[in-house]
Amino acid sequence: MKKIKLNILLAIILFIVLIFRLSTKDGTQDFIFSTTDVVNGDIVESVVSTGKIIPGEEIKVFSRVTGDIYQTYVEYGDIVKKGQILIELDSSNYENNLNTKLKNLEILEIEQEQMKKKVDTDTKLLEGGYIPKVELEESENQYRIKSIEIDELNSEINLLKQKISDTKLTSPIDGRIDYLNEDLIKEGKIFNASWVYTISSGYKDLNISLSIDGREITKVDLDQKVEFSVENTSNTKFSGKVVKIVEPIGLKPNIDKSPVFYEVIVEILDTNSSLKTGLSVDATINIQIKNNIMKIKRSCLRFVPPEGIIIKKAPKNSESSGVVWILNNDSSLSAYSITTGIKDAEYVEIIDKNDLPENSKIITSVEIIKKTKSNGFSLPQPKRY
Repeated sequence: MKKIKLNILLAIILFIVLIFRLSTKDGTQDFIFSTTDVVNGDIVESVVSTGKIIPGEEIKVFSRVTGDIYQTYVEYGDIVKKGQILIELDSSNYENNLNTKLKNLEILEIEQEQMKKKVDTDTKLLEGGYIPKVELEESENQYRIKSIEIDELNSEINLLKQKISDTKLTSPIDGRIDYLNEDLIKEGKIFNASWVYTISSGYKDLNISLSIDGREITKVDLDQKVEFSVENTSNTKFSGKVVKIVEPIGLKPNIDKSPVFYEVIVEILDTNSSLKTGLSVDATINIQIKNNIMKIKRSCLRFVPPEGIIIKKAPKNSESSGVVWILNNDSSLSAYSITTGIKDAEYVEIIDKNDLPENSKIITSVEIIKKTKSNGFSLPQPKRY
C-alpha cells in the first residue's frame, strides 16, 4: 500500500509540473524591425592601418681616427646643421707630427732647388764640352730621387692633415641627434670605425611606416593620398602620400600560410613641431572615391532572419552573398540579390539592384519581444538580431 501511495504521489507531482510548464510556455512574440532606404551619396574606399613616424633620412656617424675626447658639443635631442662639429678628439699628436714633417719638407725643397740649379749648370757645361754626359745624368738622377722623397713626404703630410680634420666629427645632414653612444663617450676615448652618433632628419623631413595586410595590399599604389592622426591628438588630421611599398623578406607563399604584411612608406606632406619620430599613428589610405552613387548600409548585408518570421521570398541557393531582406506591408520578408561595389566603414555601393522594389524598406536588424504567460509577473524580453 505504501508503494502504491508513493507512486500516486509522484504521478500527482509530475502532473502539476507538466501543467505549470504548459501554463508558462512562450506565447506570442513581436518583431520590431529597423529598416533603411537606398540613398544617393559619396563613398570613399580606403585601407585603414597603424604605424609609426620614422625619419625621412637617418645617417650614422662613425669616427675615422682613434683619439681621446677633447670636447663634446651636442647632446641627445639637439638640432644640428650640416657640417656642425659634434665632438672633437685630441689632435696634438697629429699636429706635432705634422709640424715635424713640414720642417723636413722645407729642407728637402731647399735641397731640391740646389739640385735643380746643378742640373741646369751641368747642362750648359755639357753643351760647352766641359764635362762628360755621365756627370749630367748623375745630377739628373739625384734631382729625381729628391723629387720622389718630396712627393712621399707630401702624401704623409696630406694624410696627417686629413686625420687632424677627422678628429672633428661633423653632422652629415641638417637634423637631430636621435641616438648617441653614451658608453663610448663616457670612457673618454673613441676608436677608429666606432659608431658615435645617429643623425636623423626627424625634425622636418618625416615619413610613416605602415603595416598593410597582404589581402589589401593590391589596393595600395604609389602617390595615393593618406590621412592620419597621431596619438593624443586624434582630432588633428595630417596628410601624406604613398612613396614606397616594401615586400616581406624571404616570402614563401607556397610554404608559409601565416598572414603576410607589407611595409608601406608614406611621405608626410605637412609636418609641424607636434610630429616626432617614434609616435604611433592611425592612418587611412584613400583608394578611390565615387560621388553620387546608390548605397546602403553594410549592416543590411549582414542581416539574417531569426526563426518565427514569415518568409515570402527566400534567396536562391546559389546566392551566398549580396542578399538583402525587404520588409513587406504584411510584415513578411522577401530576399533580393544585389551587386555591390566599393565600401567604406558604414556604406556599400549598389551597382545593380536587380528587381529591388522602389521605396523598399531594407532591414538592418530586428528586435524580438517574447511574451510569456508566467502568471502575469514576467516582462517582455527583447532579443536583437
